[in-house]
Amino acid sequence: MIVVYTRQGDVISDAPMLKGQALPANAIWFDLQSPDEGELNFVSQALNIHLPTIADMQAIEASSRLYTRNGTTYLTVDVLAGSDSPNPVLDALLIAVTSSCIVTVRSCEPKSVSTFANRIKEYPDLFVTVEDGLLAILDAITDRIADILEVLGKTADTLSVSIFRSGRAMPEEKRLQEILQGIGRVGDTAHKIRDSISGITRLMAYLGPLLTPHLNAGQMAKYQALDRDVISLADHAQFVMQETSFLLDATLGQINIEQNNIIKILSVVMVAFTPPTFFASMWGMNFHNMPEYAFEWGYPMAWGVMIISALIPIFYFKKRGWL
Repeated sequence: MIVVYTRQGDVISDAPMLKGQALPANAIWFDLQSPDEGELNFVSQALNIHLPTIADMQAIEASSRLYTRNGTTYLTVDVLAGSDSPNPVLDALLIAVTSSCIVTVRSCEPKSVSTFANRIKEYPDLFVTVEDGLLAILDAITDRIADILEVLGKTADTLSVSIFRSGRAMPEEKRLQEILQGIGRVGDTAHKIRDSISGITRLMAYLGPLLTPHLNAGQMAKYQALDRDVISLADHAQFVMQETSFLLDATLGQINIEQNNIIKILSVVMVAFTPPTFFASMWGMNFHNMPEYAFEWGYPMAWGVMIISALIPIFYFKKRGWL
């Protein structure tokens, strides 16, 4: 699907575009979502550029995702889509910057792209020149990453409360399982965000020498602010990953404590039943001259001795604080 964004005075609007349709003269952005080969070829020929396929974008090595060819700069970054779902995905987003417009190619629906689209329609001054548009879409991507990291931080805080501030001495098995699943989701998302930030960091380093000579004072300020934001987001993502690792270790520690408690109880039961087992075995011997066989109250006496011998170690363990 091809969506073209055009500027008419101070108004930016969007409309779907079909293959073979004449390109609008005032087009500023072509957004290709899950395009087929025909749509890619149509836009490539119309703009005299070369757009890679989705498969090519995903197969490109990290070191080859940023390049300039025939005056067009190709920037491929990984963006997170479906961060609110149980299975977020990290997918490639191509930003091709020509002298007159921007072209994006994607197979997913990252919220950052829709945010960028809404922003430029509401505030057309964000996309006056191609440089403005590029800075605006990169700003939307970093803003989305910041939002996701904020949500991950709050989720980690909630998990921390569940682990360390539970009203019970030890959370039940179901709660521990849910905590582990929550930590896994946070860790997986944080790892994907870290990969995305790494790609944007390389993009900013590559883009700097190419873009900054053509920026005015206002655009330069935006670029520098964006560069600082990317650095701070990298630090934040690293902190979230460290927090996730700490919570995982704490949860596994609590599971070990629960297992040790179970083993301790089993050990006490085994020790408590050892003396009764001894007496029962002794009196179960089939010797003729055992004096206890002649006692009138021998049977109750045997039961009493076995019960008392079981209670003595239990009381001893409680006195020592082992139970």
